[in-house]
Amino acid sequence: MRPGELDADVIIIGGGPAGSTLATLLSQAGHKSVVIERDIHPRDHVGEALTPSTNFVFDLIGFLPKMEEAGFFHKSGVGWTAPNSPIWKFLAIRTSDYPPPNAIQPYSYNVERDLLDALLLRHAFESGAKVLQGVAVKKVLFEGDRAVGVRAAATDGWERDLFARTIVDASGRRCLLATQLGLKRKDPQFNQYAIYSWFKTLGASPPGFEDFLFLHFLGLERAWGWQIPMRNGIVSVGVVTDKGDFRKSGKSHEQFFESLIGRNRTMSQTMQSAERIKPWWIEGDYSYKMEQFSGRGWLLVGDALRFVDPIFSSGVDVALYSALFAHEAIEQSWRGNEQGAFQAYEKRVSEGVDIWYELTELFYRLQLLFTWFAISRRHRQDLVRVLQGNPYLPETQTTARQLIVLMREFHDRTISNPESLLRPAGLRRG
Repeated sequence: MRPGELDADVIIIGGGPAGSTLATLLSQAGHKSVVIERDIHPRDHVGEALTPSTNFVFDLIGFLPKMEEAGFFHKSGVGWTAPNSPIWKFLAIRTSDYPPPNAIQPYSYNVERDLLDALLLRHAFESGAKVLQGVAVKKVLFEGDRAVGVRAAATDGWERDLFARTIVDASGRRCLLATQLGLKRKDPQFNQYAIYSWFKTLGASPPGFEDFLFLHFLGLERAWGWQIPMRNGIVSVGVVTDKGDFRKSGKSHEQFFESLIGRNRTMSQTMQSAERIKPWWIEGDYSYKMEQFSGRGWLLVGDALRFVDPIFSSGVDVALYSALFAHEAIEQSWRGNEQGAFQAYEKRVSEGVDIWYELTELFYRLQLLFTWFAISRRHRQDLVRVLQGNPYLPETQTTARQLIVLMREFHDRTISNPESLLRPAGLRRG
């Protein structure tokens, strides 16, 4: 039974971007929040590329000046290459050519996530949130079907039950509460596998494009590579493919990585002189969703509610906007209509994340589809707008839905035509 006095208005499990942003918003609104983070920041994390949409939330919580003070790498655009194209022949899209709604600046950021996440957590603390690091939540406590608190434990043996009006799971891909409640479902469409690390001394990008992120198609139906420049000449480089391809290869992680980058002329040449400066990171089985992500007294935010795929750098976008909408829903719930507020939160976030999902599904069905739409004068602006993030805006959702319908029709026509050069090579006649 919980005590009469609560430890906080909101207990937030996890101090990543979603948890820290929500704690900051709550503190700035005068509410008492406690962030319980299992790790001690800084800690390594994948996800260096941020969408332009994240600038709006960073500015809203007063964090954007700290991004600049930290010296994070300014990314002014994205380019992508085809496997057999001449070296450094690529399609380029500059952020300033198609500024998103509420655009604050003509660039986004590539970040070291250990530093970004630590700074966001400190910003939450400086805004008034209480932060416990090195403390793990063992489980969420319920009275009937209502979440009322958490059981927290530190490495030195300290253990205590803490109670709040609302419990928010921002535990990332640990998905603590969804796992406890049996809500997590592995995505049946995606079985992707990523190998990546940090490198120095890569071959130079073309003049004028040194601050571009590059995606490299690898000539396999479900494979691609990334090249994300950061400060001090450091570049995050990774490859993604179907997990079954790695299992069938019989190769080590490093051998498999090298075999994949060798499938793209530009990526292969760029990596010839590269020196790896970090251990290999391996990620797999990372696509999942939840049957629900709110209930009586609780909400899920960020990766704890869903993770789709890294192709469009949507992870931090989902983290920040779900935190923003969760704050609004929590405020509304305390005014007497928790069920309605939380259902509206689920609907709003689901509609946006579903767009990321459908775009990712189409990408893996036919990668060249995106190139064709990006080249098309008719569709280029709409595609870029959707990929810039914040698919929760009604106007962006309308654009995205119309675009997805067109892309599905184009995909079906392409696949049904045996002579189409846009079909995956293995499906072409002859």
